[in-house]
Amino acid sequence: MSNVSAQERPSPAQPQTEGQSYSYRPNLGDIMGATQLRHFKLWFAGKLKNWDLANYEVVEIRRSFDAAAEFYPDFQNVVLGKLITDVSARALAKIDKSIKAKDSAAFLRSFEKLTDACNSCHRAANVGFIAIRIPTSSPFSNQSFSPAPE
Repeated sequence: MSNVSAQERPSPAQPQTEGQSYSYRPNLGDIMGATQLRHFKLWFAGKLKNWDLANYEVVEIRRSFDAAAEFYPDFQNVVLGKLITDVSARALAKIDKSIKAKDSAAFLRSFEKLTDACNSCHRAANVGFIAIRIPTSSPFSNQSFSPAPE
C-alpha cells in the first residue's frame, strides 16, 4: 500500500498545482491487450467487408504499436521499439493495401501475415507463450461489424 493518500495524488482530471507532477505511462500489457482487441475487430471488419472500420482499426493498431515502441524501446533486454517497427511495418502495409483495394482475399492473406508477425515479435521478446490466432467468434455482441447501410 502506498503511504500517499488518494487526496494527495493528483488524478488525470484534477488540475495540477505548481510543484506537482503527474504522468501516465500505460503498462505494456495494457497496450498489447488493447491491440489484441483491435486485432480481433480488424478481423471481423475485414471478413464482413466493412472497409471503413477495418481502416480505423489498422490506424489504431499502428498507434498502439507506436506507443509501445515509444514507452518501451527496451524491455527485458530486448530492443522492443525496433522489433515492433521491423516486424509490424510490412504486415500493416499489406493490410492497408488490401483494405484500400477492398480485396477480401488479399485481406485474409495479409491478416494471417499480421497474426504471424505478432507471434514472431512475442517469441523474439521472450513472451512466446502469448500466442495470437485468427478469431473464431465474437465476444462483442454489442457491436455490428457489418458495413453501415448507405
